[in-house]
Amino acid sequence: MAGRASGVSASKAFKEFADRALLADSVSEDSAATVSRAPGYSAATAGRASADGKRAARRGAWRGFGIQTFVTDEGGYTVVAIALALLLSVTLAFGVATAHWSMARAADVQEVADATAMAGANCVAAYATVAQVLDACVLTMGLTGAVVCGAALVVSAIPPLQAKAAAIMTIGKKVLEARRGFATSAAKGLQTLEHALPVLVMANSASCAQANSLGGISYVGMAVPFPQATESDFSFLEDDLDADEMEEDSKKLADASRRKEEAHQRAQEAKERGWRADNVDDPYCMHSRAATLAGLETPLNPWYPTPEVWEFEYARVRASNYYARRYDMEYPGDGSVDDLQRSAAREKFYDYAYEAISTMVCIDTDDEVWMGLDELPHNANMVRATRLYTDAVWPCTEDEGYEGITLHCSLFCPAATGNLCGYESLAAIEAGAVWECEVCQMDVHAMGNVANASTNIDNGFEHYWRILVQASKDYERARREEIEAEREMQQAADEGKDAFDAAMDLLAVDRPKLCPPGAWGCVAVVCRPSATSVPSELTSTFLSDAELPAGAAISAATLAPDETTAHNTVLARAFDGLRSQTGSVALDLVGSVTGLWGDLLVGYGSAYQQVSDVGGQFLTRVEGVFGQRVASWLRDKLSGIVSAAGFEPADLRLRKPVIVNSQTVLDKAGLSSVGKARQLIESFPSSPGELVAQLREQLLQQLGSGQFTVAELPIPGLEGVSIPLTIDLSKVGVS
Repeated sequence: MAGRASGVSASKAFKEFADRALLADSVSEDSAATVSRAPGYSAATAGRASADGKRAARRGAWRGFGIQTFVTDEGGYTVVAIALALLLSVTLAFGVATAHWSMARAADVQEVADATAMAGANCVAAYATVAQVLDACVLTMGLTGAVVCGAALVVSAIPPLQAKAAAIMTIGKKVLEARRGFATSAAKGLQTLEHALPVLVMANSASCAQANSLGGISYVGMAVPFPQATESDFSFLEDDLDADEMEEDSKKLADASRRKEEAHQRAQEAKERGWRADNVDDPYCMHSRAATLAGLETPLNPWYPTPEVWEFEYARVRASNYYARRYDMEYPGDGSVDDLQRSAAREKFYDYAYEAISTMVCIDTDDEVWMGLDELPHNANMVRATRLYTDAVWPCTEDEGYEGITLHCSLFCPAATGNLCGYESLAAIEAGAVWECEVCQMDVHAMGNVANASTNIDNGFEHYWRILVQASKDYERARREEIEAEREMQQAADEGKDAFDAAMDLLAVDRPKLCPPGAWGCVAVVCRPSATSVPSELTSTFLSDAELPAGAAISAATLAPDETTAHNTVLARAFDGLRSQTGSVALDLVGSVTGLWGDLLVGYGSAYQQVSDVGGQFLTRVEGVFGQRVASWLRDKLSGIVSAAGFEPADLRLRKPVIVNSQTVLDKAGLSSVGKARQLIESFPSSPGELVAQLREQLLQQLGSGQFTVAELPIPGLEGVSIPLTIDLSKVGVS
């Protein structure tokens, strides 16, 4: 239109200029006629002059609109040529300016449509970031609570620390309870936000279109998200994760662990008593008595400095070596009958003690304890319970003055004058089968007296042996109770592992695939609702008035991951911000719960270490498991479960809008671009402000004004502390 107006005006100007040139030629012809009437004029010449004048006039007229009009005889440009060139140049310049303005403004509607589409997609991108953060918080809070509860299970299996397990379990349960409440509120907040997202997209995009109404040209339009309704499933935020079963197993573990610890303490006390009887003079011990009484040298009589390096078996070996040496050394002293009897009894006692102790068994392993140590007989009744009473090892003779066979301590007994008639036991005397010798008086009481004094007086080897035997019995009972308690611990640990595994299964589900409005893309339609006049300064002087007609454009934008944000630290920054507001809380034995949650949170994204590694490392930091089989086993099992859970790291690359073919988006929605665009244009009010106002009103009704709180985020480890997660609605023009 601007081009046609410029052409008509130029032709008109050119015609006016030509008319002036012809008028000038007419004046020249009249001058020639005047000259023809001068002196010397004749009819003949007048006729010729007349004819020549007409020809000359015609030639002059042609020359006036010909080349001579623009070029002088000298080859220069005439004033007419210059004026005409200037006129045409200025006309063309203004014509081109008008055309450029018109075409530029005509194309602006497409740029505004592109910006409007991207403004709508920006809202979807913001929602995606919010949803990712909330999902990360829910997952990591669940993992934090489960891992802390797992740590409580491990601590329950550490007897010296089991009393602290209940407090740790309470913290883990509170984290899971807070997580459940947060997940519920997050699901509600996301659902509310998704339902408002279409209006949010349209309001933000309409504001963008209105903001581009500059230079006297107004734009009205908005972007529509597709799908237009949410297709997200928020069930991933609702599960049955709790710590009730783990808490019950932890109680069982703690109870068994407590009983194990008590039994272990009794066992250690008994072992120390046995060690002291064997190695520590008070005033003597088996070690010093063996060296003094039997001259037992170090290889057969070693000394053990601490209970940790000593075993009951070592004392048994020492006693066996001692009685073997005493048996070899035994002989009568002064030759008296009493000395002969005592020496004979001692010899039999040492032989018995060596054989008995050599066959005793001491088993002390993690799964089995058997202390087969017994006291040596040191009275008649105890002798009657041994082979010392029943073995036929005493010589018997038929002596004068006796009505039968007499038992002697030795054939060297002065009363053993008769013929040897075999050997009998001490039991035979009490059974009446043989007579007791009235001289040597060898009987069961004499045998019982051999170890009586050395057992009851603290300078005898047998005295410390009896202490050792009693200690071994106490040790055996305590150790068996300890082993039984450990078996119960192992059973409870198995149950706790299964409960922990079930919790990990609940957490290690596929991450949610949300499909909010706009997930496929946002289609924008923008129009100039009325024609716009070309600025008058471009047309008033040389051109006729022109107009830019009404127009419309369609565009679409969708979200694409921004590879430059692969190292996106949005969660790290979020946690740093929360930590600056809340601080941290220390948890004895296993570190900081808040710190654990922070590590898991920033480890949730694709650019960080997998959360399973963080959870496993937290469990491996539980101290005190060294030497604790159940605790060590449980810790390794729980760490393995976390590592094998296969948590899928979230892709936290930021989504940015990119322009796409509108039909690509509409095809997913099963719509025609022309039909949809026409519907949108027909629905637009003529005023951009009216459209924005309508959308703002709808958004205010759904989300309110100011800030919209999506959820309250409780801080794991800080009871009663929560941070509201809000969206500033003023960023989309809602206030």
